[in-house]
Amino acid sequence: MRKFLSYLAKTAMGIALLASSAGQFSAQAGKDVRVPENRVIYEVFVRNFSPEGNFKGVEAQIPRLKELGVDVVWLMPIYKLGDIGHWGAYSSPYAIKDYTAIDPDNGTEQDLRDLIKTIHDNDMEVWFDWVGNHTAMDNVWVSSHPEFYTKQENGDFVHPFNGMWKDVYELDRDSEAMQDEMVKAMQYWVDNFDIDGYRCDYASGPSPELWRKASERVLKNGERVAWLAEDSSMPSLVKNGYFDYNYCWDFQEKALKHFAQDGNPNLAGIREACAMLANTGLTSGESKEPELDITLPYDGRSRMVYLENHDVVQDQGGTGDLVYGDYLRPLTVLQFTVYGMPLLYNGQEIQYQSGGRVSIAEKTPIDWSNPNPEMSELIKRLIKIKHSEPALRTGKEGGSLTNLVTTAEDNVYAYRRTAGDENVVVMLNFSENPISFVIPNGLPQGIYTDALGTMEADFSAKPTFSLPAYGAAVFVKK
Repeated sequence: MRKFLSYLAKTAMGIALLASSAGQFSAQAGKDVRVPENRVIYEVFVRNFSPEGNFKGVEAQIPRLKELGVDVVWLMPIYKLGDIGHWGAYSSPYAIKDYTAIDPDNGTEQDLRDLIKTIHDNDMEVWFDWVGNHTAMDNVWVSSHPEFYTKQENGDFVHPFNGMWKDVYELDRDSEAMQDEMVKAMQYWVDNFDIDGYRCDYASGPSPELWRKASERVLKNGERVAWLAEDSSMPSLVKNGYFDYNYCWDFQEKALKHFAQDGNPNLAGIREACAMLANTGLTSGESKEPELDITLPYDGRSRMVYLENHDVVQDQGGTGDLVYGDYLRPLTVLQFTVYGMPLLYNGQEIQYQSGGRVSIAEKTPIDWSNPNPEMSELIKRLIKIKHSEPALRTGKEGGSLTNLVTTAEDNVYAYRRTAGDENVVVMLNFSENPISFVIPNGLPQGIYTDALGTMEADFSAKPTFSLPAYGAAVFVKK
C-alpha cells in the first residue's frame, strides 16, 4: 500500500523525460473549467457514514469533502422509514413511510438545515434521493390514499418485481392524483430545506409523466433543479429533458466489473467500451437499439460513471477492493478521465474495505480510523485534473476520446482526450509487472507533465514510458 506514492513519482520514466516538480501541475490546476455535466458527486448513506449515523456525523466531514474536491453531496433517503417488513435489522432507506418527514434516527429538522447550510457554505450542492415507484407498507398513503397503489384482482396490494421486494408496495404508475401529490412532496423539500436536486431511484419504474411534471414544476427560485435518473434502459427520460443525467449502469456491470472478474481479462473490450462511451454517451449493452427509435440520446449531455455505490457494495460483493481487486487503482484513474460525472460512495476515497457485502438494511458504520492516504491523494489529484482540464469535459463542450496503440497492447491501455487544442493523455497498466512501452503514433506535440507524478515527457521525441505494476499516468500540457 505504502508503495503507491512512490509509484506516483515513477509513473512516467524513459528517454526524453525531463526532471520536474509536482508544484508545476498545482499552478496549472488554478484553472477551473467545471461545467454542470462534469461535476464530482459524493453519495452519503447517513446511517453508515459515521459512528453517530446521523446528520451531525455527516456535517462534521463536509469541509473534508470540500477539500477533496466534491461538487455535489447526494444524500440517500433521509425520510421517515417503514416499521414493518424489514429484510434486515433496520429498514431499507428505500422503504419510505412519509415523504415529508425526517426519520428520527437521522436527527432533527434543525440538524438537517445545519447540514445543508454547511454544504452550501462549502460551495457544494445537495441532492436528495427520491423513490417514486413504491413506498413502505405502512406509508401514510396506504390508509389515506389506497387508490394510489397497484392492486391485485382480489384487492391486495402488490409487491414490486413479481413480489420480490417484500418490504414495499408498488404505486400505480398511471395515477395522476398520486403523481401530483408526489410532485408536491418534492417541492416541499426545495421550499423548506433549500435543496438543489434529486437522484431518482428506479426511474424507469414510474410513468414518464411523473418525471415530466416534476422536472417542470419543482423549482428553486423559479429555476429548474437538477435531476439524476437511476436508469439506463430509458434514454428518452434524458433525451426528452425530464432528467439531466442518468447512470452508466452497463459500463460498470458489463465493462468494468466483467473485465476485473474475468479469469483471462482482455483489454479489447475495455477499449471499445470507453471509446463508445466518451464519443456517444452509450455503452455496449445499450448501443443496439435504445428504446428502438432514439438516436444519440446523450448528445451534448452527460451521465454518471461509478465504480462503487450502495448497490455495488451490497449486491456485487462489497467495496472496490473486492469487486475490482488489483485493478482498482487503474480503474479509478479511468473513472475520472474517461467521461461524465464521477461518483464516490461512502469512504471510497479512503479505500474503505468492507470485508464483504454491506446490506443497506443494516447498520455498519465506516471505519474512518484506517484510511489509505495513497488512494485519498490519488482521488484528490484526479478531481483536480477533472476540474482543470478542458479536454475532460463532457456535454456540449465535451472532448472526444481516441484509443492509442502501444507496444504493450496486452497490458497497457492508453487513450487521448481532446477538445479543440487541449489534450490529456492517460496510460494505465493492468499488469502485475512493471511495463515499458512506446506509443508510436497519435500523441500530441509538446512537453507534457504527469499530473499523478513529478515527471515531464517531450511527446515530440516519442519517448519510452514506464509504468509500475497497476500504475497509471495522466499527462497534461505543461
